[in-house]
Amino acid sequence: MNYETIVLLENISTENPSTVSFAYSDREKGAGYHNLSDNTHTAIYQFNNFKGTVKMQGTLEQFPGEGDWADIADTEVGGDSSSLNNDYTSNFTGNYVWIRCAYNLQDGTITSVRYNL
Repeated sequence: MNYETIVLLENISTENPSTVSFAYSDREKGAGYHNLSDNTHTAIYQFNNFKGTVKMQGTLEQFPGEGDWADIADTEVGGDSSSLNNDYTSNFTGNYVWIRCAYNLQDGTITSVRYNL
């Protein structure tokens, strides 16, 4: 099986703090889309002086609307007042048809968010 690294976000930054609402990356195909039996994913987050929250979301719907997305457990990074500068990873399983990243950027830069399929 060939594994693919999918980039959800690259170089997202702001000079002004944002509101508490979340923005979203484009959706990307998940294991369920490809009918893969191995549904283990690794999300990789890279930050530069980042303050805010980043998390992964998934859906089982082939043609999802905004109400069809759910937060994926144990993928949230940030959420407090500390600046993040390191790489972070989280593993999750699920036969999600689509995957996306939800983020609230208050300061700094999200250098990249990727996941392995």
